[in-house]
Amino acid sequence: MTDIRIAIEPAVLERFPDCRVGGFLARGLRAATGRLKLEGAETLAAPLTVQGVSVEGLSEEPRIREWRKAYQAIGVRPSTYKSSAEQLARRLLKGSWISTPLPLVNLYSAVSVKHLTPMGAYDVERLPAPSVVLRLPREGDVFHPLGGRPDDMPLRPDVVVYASGSEVTCWAFNHRDSAKTCLLPETDLGLFMAEAVAPIQYESLDAAFSELARDLREAGADIGELAYVNASEPAATVHLG
Repeated sequence: MTDIRIAIEPAVLERFPDCRVGGFLARGLRAATGRLKLEGAETLAAPLTVQGVSVEGLSEEPRIREWRKAYQAIGVRPSTYKSSAEQLARRLLKGSWISTPLPLVNLYSAVSVKHLTPMGAYDVERLPAPSVVLRLPREGDVFHPLGGRPDDMPLRPDVVVYASGSEVTCWAFNHRDSAKTCLLPETDLGLFMAEAVAPIQYESLDAAFSELARDLREAGADIGELAYVNASEPAATVHLG
């Protein structure tokens, strides 16, 4: 698959009319992995420090506060289930940065925390359908949380998820990815996605995509055109070349 449809379901847009989801494809990731430039924790924390972001005040940072409001709106306790951007920022500000065996994950996590923008990626060859849709759960959906138990992240009717076919690829907007569709060491074609639920997050969303695409391109990956979906254009196709 080299064309992937991304979309937001009308039921989600009714509840989150300012929701904006973006994505782009990147090919040649196996070769690019060894050329990625990864920054250390001190460098990553600097932009947050300059902005006056502290671990004590993180929940009231405007971009993070909007995610907490969104989680409350879908019946998920934000003090327990945090957006991926808040999870990363808390770890960084406490002096405990992540270091996974996958440089690509480390890269988009670094970009995510610098811009306080949730980001994720999927192995295109592992997607069960040529689409990823932000929607509400449906009968027959399944979720295999990466590093977690399905019982801890139930597919309740009001929880917003990403899904490809009947496979939930990420639970509660961006809280937890699926082990079935996440990046692997052998991934060569990836779909990188991120989203916002409020206008105050748009600028950071754009900046995060720009930085991630630049970093991957400089490492030698082939980057497709970025596409956004929102209330005025709820579906689009991302492709290479």
